[in-house]
Amino acid sequence: MSAFVDEHMVRLRDSTQLAELVDPPADASHARVRALLDAMYTMDFAAVRGVSDLKVRRTECQRPVFLSRRTTGAWFQTTPAYTRTELALERHDLLTPLWVDLSAEIDLTLLLEIDGGEVEAIVMREITEVTSLEDFRSRFRFLDLDAFMRQHRITTVEELREVSQYLLAEIHLRTGGPFDPHDPANLHPYELRLAILLRDTVDVASILRDAKMACAAVGSAIVAKAPGEAEIRTPYAPVVLLPAAVANGGPVTRSALELFFAAEGVLALFV
Repeated sequence: MSAFVDEHMVRLRDSTQLAELVDPPADASHARVRALLDAMYTMDFAAVRGVSDLKVRRTECQRPVFLSRRTTGAWFQTTPAYTRTELALERHDLLTPLWVDLSAEIDLTLLLEIDGGEVEAIVMREITEVTSLEDFRSRFRFLDLDAFMRQHRITTVEELREVSQYLLAEIHLRTGGPFDPHDPANLHPYELRLAILLRDTVDVASILRDAKMACAAVGSAIVAKAPGEAEIRTPYAPVVLLPAAVANGGPVTRSALELFFAAEGVLALFV
């Protein structure tokens, strides 16, 4: 272990300092928390309007993560009667664990604006009096007309009109009222699980492999329950902590590294 790894492992074992790293007091937009939420959850129908009450519930230094190996197969028997048995064997390699330098479980409250997707009306009408192929195409914006015509061996608008009856259905969603940030119903408890790796040098490929492997291994052993407004991408969001000095003067800039890791679902922090 290097001095950097030792120092920050001891420092972040303190819940207050870890909370300040994840959600710096000066960051009114909660950019890091939002990045971690994006890494851990998919929220297609909810927008985060605020973050509050962030508390570190549990931490563990040098958490071993054991890779699982799965073997599947089938057992056949032909006499005295035919039988078939499915076999699945899963085992863990206890001799060569991956080490997560610091794992953390964090509770927080999110102010969410949720789109309930309520339907106001469904309208269905027949499409008639089609004058041209372009006219038909303009009415069905999500239909690949060229593929449809090839499939049914249609070449003219006349054949298109004769081959079938065309119905267009429209689903109108109900427009929600104005969002009230003071309504307690818009406050939702959430959880962040972090797998933090401490590295004192920049080796992009090695760091990315370690982060993804650790999260995959931890995720296979954890059954995480998703809130009703979100789906879980990964049970643990990966975070990589690096010294700020290693990005100065290197072949890849600090901002480029941050963007690269963010695109891979990893939060890279230079401290």
